[in-house]
Parts: sequence; C-alpha cells; structure tokens
Amino acid sequence: MGAEPRWALLSLALPPALPCADFDGIIDGLAALARRHRVHLVGGNLTRSPGPMMLDITAAGSVKRRQVLHRNGARAGELVFVTGSIGAAGAGLQMLSSDSTASGSCVTRYLQPEPRIREGLLIARNRAATAGMDLSDGLADGLHRIAEASGIGLTIDADSLPLDQAAHAWFEAHGGDAIGCALTGGDDYELVFTARPNRLGRLKALRLHGSVPFTKIGVCTEHQNVTLRTGSMDAPIPHGYKHFR
Repeated sequence: MGAEPRWALLSLALPPALPCADFDGIIDGLAALARRHRVHLVGGNLTRSPGPMMLDITAAGSVKRRQVLHRNGARAGELVFVTGSIGAAGAGLQMLSSDSTASGSCVTRYLQPEPRIREGLLIARNRAATAGMDLSDGLADGLHRIAEASGIGLTIDADSLPLDQAAHAWFEAHGGDAIGCALTGGDDYELVFTARPNRLGRLKALRLHGSVPFTKIGVCTEHQNVTLRTGSMDAPIPHGYKHFR
C-alpha cells in the first residue's frame, strides 16, 4: 500500500450481442475514474468472446522504498484504524440480488466503488502506519491477513465499528447480523491500518486532507487471535470472502 497510480492496461473480451450503450458506459466509467486519479491508459486488448464478458485491468504505480506499507509491520500494543464506513457495498449486492432495479447509496457503493488513493498516499508519505491494506474482500479478511503476516492478534471493539447507516438498516430489516455482515462483506475498498500510539500525530495530515474520516476500532495483541469485543465478551471474527474454497 502507498503507491501512487501511474498507468493501466485494459483488456476486454466482449460477446457480439453486447449493446453499444453498455460498452460506452464501461469505457466512460473507467475513463472518469482514471482522470480523477491522473492514471494513463497506455494499452491493452479488445477481442470477441462467445461469453460471458471478460474485463481485465492491470494497474501500476510508483512509491519510494521507505514509504511502502506492507501487511507484516504491526506489533502488539499498536492501534487499529479503518477509513470511511463499512458494509454498504455488501448491502448493495444483497439489494441487487433481490431486485435488479434496486437503487440508493448502498447500490452506488457496490456498483461505483471509490478507491481511497489519497488516503493511502497520505498514510504512506507521513509514515503514519506500521501495516495496512485495502478492504476489497471485507474488513474481516483484512484483519486476519494483517494478523497472520505480522504474527500478532487483534481485538476489535464492536461499538467502534463505523457501520454505514443505510447498510445497518438493511441488514437488520432482513434478519441479518448487521455487524457480522458488515465485517465479512466485500467491495468496500476502505483501508485498514495499524499505528503506534506515540506516532498518532502523524495522522494529522490524513485527518485534515483526506476525503473521508478514519476511526480507531481496536488494538493489536500478543495472543494470535482475531476477536470482536462486545461489552465484556470476546468472540472470534470469521474470515472474510475466500476466492478459492
């Protein structure tokens, strides 16, 4: 984490029946995101496929060696933070799965995710964090990956989790455990990171110049367990989405 995006390659394998409007929408969306982050589309490939549609993006960036943020730098006693809010994209996917015409803020978060590029750069350039990663597969997945890579445990405070309000309402209205769904749902693309208590002043730039807030959600521990603390009770946090089961 911490690299500034520079260029991207785009490869598309499209079925002949794909409407031109759908193709234009894909390209317009990608181009708008690239412009916002000053990324150059330098090449790729376009071909026909009997289906399904396939889309592949390879992105590259640059970062100074001392600013690279890995997953294995967390230590016991450090604090755990997450940017923005969690759960909205997971709720949006559930909404679309039950009604393909669904709309609203959660659906937008799922269909049009906003990568936290600026926040990642601020964290890295100020050397404010010891470990971090993005949450493409959910907060639970990110917590487990940092804990495993760093050889530590994590205790997360359930009351501190920044659940998206619309997602919270959706999960509860449909009989789900709002906290559990938000932890394990993917596609939020927020950032989770750890920081030493005596270096929290370095997060000032993130608070002043970042586009989203960040929240302290827990602490790193010596015991190698990833747990959720609710009141005085600790329970294991399940792993997030697994691509290969």
